[in-house]
Amino acid sequence: MNKKAVLGTAAVLVVAGYGAATWTMGERAHSAYQEALTDVSKLVGPEVLVSQQYTKGFWSSQGQLVLQWTPPAAQEEDEAADAEDADKDGAAAKAVLPQPVRITIENTVRHGPLAGWRLAAAVVETRIATVEGVDDSVRKAFAKVSAPTLTTVRNLTGSHDIALAWPAGEVGDGEERVRWQPLDYRMQLSADRSRLSGDFAWPEFSMDFQNTNADSDEEPTAAESPAERFAVALQGMKGDFNVQLDDGLWLLAPGKGTGSFGKVTVTRAPAATAAAGAAPEPLVALQDLSYTATIARTGAHLDWVSSMRGKGSIGPLALESLELNEAFKRIDVEAIKLVQKALLDAYKAAPNTAALSAAESSVSAALMEAVPKFMAALPAYAMKLSAKVDGEQGELEYGAELKSVPDAAQIAEGAWAPALLKSSALYASVRLPKAWLPRLAQAAGQKAPKPEDIDAMLGMAQAQGFVKQEAAHLTSAVRMEGGKVVLNGKQIDVPFGRK
Repeated sequence: MNKKAVLGTAAVLVVAGYGAATWTMGERAHSAYQEALTDVSKLVGPEVLVSQQYTKGFWSSQGQLVLQWTPPAAQEEDEAADAEDADKDGAAAKAVLPQPVRITIENTVRHGPLAGWRLAAAVVETRIATVEGVDDSVRKAFAKVSAPTLTTVRNLTGSHDIALAWPAGEVGDGEERVRWQPLDYRMQLSADRSRLSGDFAWPEFSMDFQNTNADSDEEPTAAESPAERFAVALQGMKGDFNVQLDDGLWLLAPGKGTGSFGKVTVTRAPAATAAAGAAPEPLVALQDLSYTATIARTGAHLDWVSSMRGKGSIGPLALESLELNEAFKRIDVEAIKLVQKALLDAYKAAPNTAALSAAESSVSAALMEAVPKFMAALPAYAMKLSAKVDGEQGELEYGAELKSVPDAAQIAEGAWAPALLKSSALYASVRLPKAWLPRLAQAAGQKAPKPEDIDAMLGMAQAQGFVKQEAAHLTSAVRMEGGKVVLNGKQIDVPFGRK
């Protein structure tokens, strides 16, 4: 056989082999697609997934899903009508039949082994094609929003790479508006679906809204506060996470997450001056924020510990540093599973059906079953906030811990508060630089008190045992446990509760 014949035969074998591999992986992609479709149906409920199609091709296939939700029926009630009118009409509020919302999702499945020009078993691109059943006001509000694209890569090893890309957009107009820059979210799911990791980057998210104390249904009075406009902006957000999806836990899965915010700002301005372009008043301006969150499992319990650090300002108060630490201890795993089930049951409950009341009963039963499990684990919560201003550091701590299982008889009678107080320990403490007092008064919009006035107020507080003075700092600590209250080391009487 000559050289050309050999090369030609080799080329034919390569093409045939690649074609066979593509066909085989196309069959596997279809099988994986059907498995994923079964999982989706279990999650959203069979009544939501109303139809699905899958058209197989040699190099790629097309899938289509149609999801449908029916909003709850709105009650058309005339608030001016009274009970007399209802008796006259002999009918209750008239139910307005809502129009179902239908979402069509298109899936393009490219088969391997070079799916989408990368070595993979399949690449699936998912997009929202159409949304039907929403009114013109909703369409107008979402006119500047593009649907996200979800790209799922099924690797030859069985693992998955998942990427979510959401273009920049804007929702709302007038008094309320939300804007964002492109969101990039990437995840990796292990072949056995036991470990999920990922990272994200979101350059900016902002929200503007107007707030007023006036009741829109009543005539405004002179005493009511004028309308104010608030603006919230989060910039330079990024983070990563790695969690273990074991034992069916997904609401609080063991693992760790870290992230940062370049800047967080909140501003306020009277609506009239904001419309005229006047400079708003800064309420919060924090930068270089970083956070960590860790969920660890020990046997039947979970511990959730988180922290955040940064600097900036709150109102006119400049913070050289700011740190927040929180800890939730002894969270019962089985109770979390019951809450997960309740959330899924609540989501699946189809409005306007006879099954709704049964679903609500099931959710309530699951939550009531979870409460004793939470309490039996004797959970605890602790928070510590520290900040540095003008070189001086202040601290605030508080927390609660269930020391024993609450009285079942009191719980059954609905006396939750007495039962929890009897079984819990509550504590709080503060350590505050004395030099902060004038600054705090100014930050609250008040005139800074004179030094002699501060000394007089502190003298009265110390005489009554509310605070202690340690050099340049003021301290106070209170603990309530077993029906007793201890303030700064001394037991005090409380004006409530039984002795």
